[in-house]
Amino acid sequence: MRKTGKKVLGIVLCAAMAGSLLAGCGKKQGAEAVGGGQETTAAAREQSTEQEKTAQKGNVPTIRLVSWQTPSDPKTKPVYDAVDQFAKEHASEFKLEHENILGDELKAKIKTDVASNTVPDVFLYWGSGGNSAMLLDADVIIPFDEYLDASQNIKRELFPQDSFDRTSANGTLATITLGLEYGVWFCNQELFDQYGLELPKTLDDMIAVGKVFNENGIVPFAMGSKGGNPAHEFVAEILGQMPDCQEDFRKINEEYTVDTPNIRKTLEIIETMRENKLFPSDTISIGDWNQHFAMYNEGKAAMIYAWTWQLSNMSKEMADKTVIIPAPGMPGGTRDTSNFARSGGDMGYVISRSAWEDPDKKDAVIELMDYLYSREIQELTLYSGGGIPSRLDIEVDADKVEKQKLAEVIEFARGKESCPNLPQACPKTECWTDFADGIDELMAGISTPDQVIENINKSLTAAKEN
Repeated sequence: MRKTGKKVLGIVLCAAMAGSLLAGCGKKQGAEAVGGGQETTAAAREQSTEQEKTAQKGNVPTIRLVSWQTPSDPKTKPVYDAVDQFAKEHASEFKLEHENILGDELKAKIKTDVASNTVPDVFLYWGSGGNSAMLLDADVIIPFDEYLDASQNIKRELFPQDSFDRTSANGTLATITLGLEYGVWFCNQELFDQYGLELPKTLDDMIAVGKVFNENGIVPFAMGSKGGNPAHEFVAEILGQMPDCQEDFRKINEEYTVDTPNIRKTLEIIETMRENKLFPSDTISIGDWNQHFAMYNEGKAAMIYAWTWQLSNMSKEMADKTVIIPAPGMPGGTRDTSNFARSGGDMGYVISRSAWEDPDKKDAVIELMDYLYSREIQELTLYSGGGIPSRLDIEVDADKVEKQKLAEVIEFARGKESCPNLPQACPKTECWTDFADGIDELMAGISTPDQVIENINKSLTAAKEN
């Protein structure tokens, strides 16, 4: 339902979004993060020139698209080129301006665009409640079901039902994820063999092998936390083993509290891991996605909990040494971890309210969105970039998958039980910074589980009252 009059919240939204820049999974960082660089600008200019030739023959709307596809990245170039070709074929209907902005820089860009009332017509974004709630509440983007009702080609039935919770805020669908991701445990079998160690099946096993690895200058478990990344996924991984954990995620979202026995037990387990030196000595400096994965990829750590989108950074040499194991059982956990592999994926395209209500743009937006969620694009993403399709009507051909270990991970994880993540459960965007800070401090030994729970609950209480 449209929330009339809430566009005036845009300026307030920006300030709150600034505090959430570290939320979600900032998957890619680097020199291309700001606007995609000069190469992308030139490509977009060339694309626009081609379309302007057709546009001169009659008035056509300009659709501004922001994505993570870039012509300079071989993993995303096939999709970028396909979208470019699609736009040329439909130049009589609309002109496409395609920008790319990577990682958490995208959040900063959207914050700025909201403030200046220049929000893109269609843009990639995180659908989890901790990220999308304020965009929906301020009527910056439309509920995704408005698009699904209007489209003749894209419907809910094409996608996993359990994925919708990950891309909704307070029961409203913000987007549908473009791809699935799996989180799994990797072990460097060569290191375990070198020291005559068995692969761990429990936390006690992890602590035991950790002592041997520490004695030999090897980090037992590559996990850090900077801005909550990547440790917020690891917290959810452990919480997911606890009995009736769905109730804990519900209480965060609906009752605005993290003070539950299961969450307390989860934080205590992480504290135990830190006390037994399973983590690197400085969890903040190796925090964030690239740093912690590099530690494992370079052979400096024996184990890691990682996600499929990180596999593009895995060398063939390390892939050959790496084995996948079921999650080691945690104290108090009741889940059969042999049938447990967390699935994720909360990024999809959202549509701005202003574009949707522009009669000159609406049909073009629907046509573009239908293509962005088409089989063609999802298959290109799988076989060129290693993205796991979210559409249910696509079969994965393992022989065509090039990304290291990906086909093996899909075979291991597909169809197993999962659980939500914390950004999905976070009821208010402005609370996420406090979640992330608490995880950082726990991992670094700055705060105790009790202190983390107290601080996050203060944030949740304040958000609920407002």
